[in-house]
Amino acid sequence: MDVPVRPAGEVEASADDGATWQRAKVKSKSDGSYKVSVSNPDSGYVSLRVKAQDTSGSTFEQTLIKAYAVR
Repeated sequence: MDVPVRPAGEVEASADDGATWQRAKVKSKSDGSYKVSVSNPDSGYVSLRVKAQDTSGSTFEQTLIKAYAVR
């Protein structure tokens, strides 16, 4: 199911298991998808938090602690 999402969504990244968060760069693409750029630490894990809202006003928030490893 495709849900239209407002560009006001945001992505944040954390290198300390969610103790602090830094906003990631989000760029909309011409095909309707988004590209997210995250600054990785030298090593360890990156956690991600996504917040979005569709055109009807419904909101979504998802947090993934240790979403991926950096080696």
